[in-house]
Amino acid sequence: MKITEFTYKNPDSDGDIRLEGSVLLENKTDFDVEFVTVSSTVLNHAGVTVGGSRQEEDTEFISAKSSGEVDLNLGWGFHKDFFDGKPKKMKALVEVTMYKREFMKIGSIEVPASQNTLNMLKKDVSIGGMVEIRGISVLRKKNDDEGDVQLEIRAGFRNISDTYIDRAQLDARLLDQRDAEIASDMRYESLPSKSSWLCEPSFWGVKPGKIKNAEITLSASIFVPIGTFTGEATATPSKD
Repeated sequence: MKITEFTYKNPDSDGDIRLEGSVLLENKTDFDVEFVTVSSTVLNHAGVTVGGSRQEEDTEFISAKSSGEVDLNLGWGFHKDFFDGKPKKMKALVEVTMYKREFMKIGSIEVPASQNTLNMLKKDVSIGGMVEIRGISVLRKKNDDEGDVQLEIRAGFRNISDTYIDRAQLDARLLDQRDAEIASDMRYESLPSKSSWLCEPSFWGVKPGKIKNAEITLSASIFVPIGTFTGEATATPSKD
């Protein structure tokens, strides 16, 4: 990992200094990177913490054996007095973890045709041998006061491994009888070793006429670390 930029701008009218940065990540593995976490700590001239941030980048994609650049979110609220007139001596400490994605198409469930009806996907799913899902239930309750459909979807994720999983994710799509998407939802959560998570995606504002012969398609992912990097840099004035 190389910190390719760590700059600061002159104070604005409120005395706040804006920090900008970026890192270049090299993926030397045989796996594509589809998720990146970045933790940053900003130190002033005395080596004392004055800020920092943690970011999760789920739109990044770095192919195997290639590299990619990620912008740093270094935080905000950096008043010039934090640096005692010595902004050139501030430092950024950066930790980055890259993750590969283990993906599984779970399947589809027909939306219950009538109210107060339960449909089930009676299928056990394993994701990367680390996480299991023991079926999924869809309960269609009584329509709400606006006449909209109420669906309760429940999927249980269980981390059966000894590994902490930063993100387990469920993607749900509600499709009409022509396979056109009516609505979608994505939910995610971290999963410590030997723990579980009840995932409950939802759809809102759907009228009963739209769900005739509709189905819910589901897929799941976990993100597994494949590389961790640390670095530090000293700030330079922005050229802007």
